[in-house]
Amino acid sequence: HVLDWHRLHFRYREQQFERIWRQLPQVMASERTIGVLGLGELGSAVAQALAALGFRTLGWSRRPRRVAGVECFTELSAVLEQSDLVVCLLPLTHHTRGILNADAFAQMPEGACLVNVGRGGHVVEKDLHAALDSGWITHAYLDVFENEPLEPEHPFWRHAGVTLTPHAAALTEPRTAFAKIVANIERLRRGEPPEGLVDPAAGY
Repeated sequence: HVLDWHRLHFRYREQQFERIWRQLPQVMASERTIGVLGLGELGSAVAQALAALGFRTLGWSRRPRRVAGVECFTELSAVLEQSDLVVCLLPLTHHTRGILNADAFAQMPEGACLVNVGRGGHVVEKDLHAALDSGWITHAYLDVFENEPLEPEHPFWRHAGVTLTPHAAALTEPRTAFAKIVANIERLRRGEPPEGLVDPAAGY
């Protein structure tokens, strides 16, 4: 999704439907700032991969983190205000529900992009719809929604500024999942804690 937006492929798709043959000016990766919300296992890996592609990469988490090649912040506005594109990989907790709202979108630079592959509850959908309609947010790549499956009458289905997928960003692969279950059983047999434990109080 990041490269699709960075290389303006979403614009070329629009031109294709209109049968327009026009090359659009490109921006170097080093001239783009990508903000990653959530610096857990997935968020840190994504942030480092983006940094390796040459993007200036920022990361936000509520607790201080250090991620190689990534500028890390605990102040959300510091990331939003600088990010041409924001990738949400947060867990859904009472702290993060509705975190991507009208105020958050207003803090992002005009023409910014949103990628949400976290949870649908992070986005206030009516606020995003308004930001897309106004052009403040140029495009949103959405894999998750407040209510799933997305109802047929939902405006995001036909919105030119939205690319949506049916919660398919990270499907569970039975073979790898089975291997992890077996590995955790072996850890328990050795008296070790299993990997991937969730803290109910924290929500992740």
